[in-house]
Amino acid sequence: MFGHAARTRRFIFATSAICLAGSCSGDRVVIGARYQASTDGGSGSLIQGCPSLSGAPSGVAPLPTPKQAALQRLEIAAYLHFGVSAFDTGATPPASLFNPTDLDVAEWVSEMKNAGFRQAILVVKNRTGFCLWPSAHTDYSVKNSPWKNGKGDVVREFTDAMHAAGMRVAFQFAPADDSYPSSSAGYETYFRNQLSELLTNYGSVYEIELPGDSGHIPVDWAGVADLAHKLQPDLVVWIGPELATTGVDARFVGSLSGVSDRSTSSIANVPNGGPSNVWYPAEGEVSAHTLNGVNAWFWGPSDSVISLGMLQSDYFNTAGRNTTLVVNFPPARTGQFDAVEVDLLRQFGPWYTAFDKNNLVQGASVTADTTWENPGFEAAKAADGDVCTYWAAATGKTSGRLEATLSSTVPFKVISIREPIELGERTTAYHVEIKQNGSWNKTPTDASGVTMAGTVIGQRQLWQVNSTTADAIALVIDSAKAAPAIAEFGVY
Repeated sequence: MFGHAARTRRFIFATSAICLAGSCSGDRVVIGARYQASTDGGSGSLIQGCPSLSGAPSGVAPLPTPKQAALQRLEIAAYLHFGVSAFDTGATPPASLFNPTDLDVAEWVSEMKNAGFRQAILVVKNRTGFCLWPSAHTDYSVKNSPWKNGKGDVVREFTDAMHAAGMRVAFQFAPADDSYPSSSAGYETYFRNQLSELLTNYGSVYEIELPGDSGHIPVDWAGVADLAHKLQPDLVVWIGPELATTGVDARFVGSLSGVSDRSTSSIANVPNGGPSNVWYPAEGEVSAHTLNGVNAWFWGPSDSVISLGMLQSDYFNTAGRNTTLVVNFPPARTGQFDAVEVDLLRQFGPWYTAFDKNNLVQGASVTADTTWENPGFEAAKAADGDVCTYWAAATGKTSGRLEATLSSTVPFKVISIREPIELGERTTAYHVEIKQNGSWNKTPTDASGVTMAGTVIGQRQLWQVNSTTADAIALVIDSAKAAPAIAEFGVY
């Protein structure tokens, strides 16, 4: 599917919507303090999302399910590659090698949550076949390791800690299995049995990855997706492109570099006989660990950890381009994060919390050339700090202009644009204009020299600019499938 080399790859299943990107008022998702959600110990779902608004424009199909929209609004998720491959990168290292001396799952959860991550994907089985839970269907698991005298369960410790912290649990569960090859008799039954263990014994699970890196595996993957949805109705299913088919909910963006294309859409075709032009949002992943400049997925003694600047760049180039960013933080052989990894998380958290905290457009004069005929969709709704409210242009319009007159001379570095994705992807072309010293620049460029214009807005587009001030800023929707709608027009 994609190149985790001999280490691991993925498929995803995720569940329900969440109160993300901020505090919730009723069912509202509010930009600001990033995420607050209650939990009931893992037996319920984090499903707060945007409600339908009375008198709103109709959606433009295809539309996301609530669980797809929730996953996209996470923006970022953490990835945890941990297992026997942290001790030996061979094909099937002996289970006796797995013996973390100071496993500290509480540290993982605390550091990730404080850094702004609200979902973490634990690699419960990579392609070696080694299981981090005491599976009843194989001896190649923690039950035959010296860790806790074979009585431990990493998956249990992880899910309990995540649920207690109000975070979304996710798994990676590799279809390729070097200890039980897919050509073996009964492989599909074996796979389904283990999947059922994971999705029935550990409470709510919001995402599970099934990597397709080894190419075709003769399993009814549509049936597997159906089984997963039945076991966890809120689950989002992500399957790698080699195996993806009917029933999947999200896709691999095609890059392990932390870079998504500016035109990445949430609408795509599902391969291998799956449906065409459906809501199929993208995820891109990168590792905080590198070895000789290449992503390192499991911890290694010669790894380097990327800088804060590199992680920030990954965020803008992925989450800022309508793609969920998944960042790998692999625990060391001790079962703890390296100190340098903790330092990165502790640097990223304050920055992520603060970079879009003060919207210079919020409270400013915001006008639009047309407005939807029903009340509640005025221009100011695009700058009220609530991604569940939005400006909409008038009926029959397929273009529009939002203009914000700034009252502050505070310099800004980022422009943020969001559509209300529950109404679908509506915009097909847009550009930004900046007014300085009484004159409009209709083709301003970002910090890299690229004109701030595009075709897709979707969940979020972030444009970095060289620190500057402006009299006013305009978002111009040049064309749209139906009346344009904007949930956020932010300047930070």
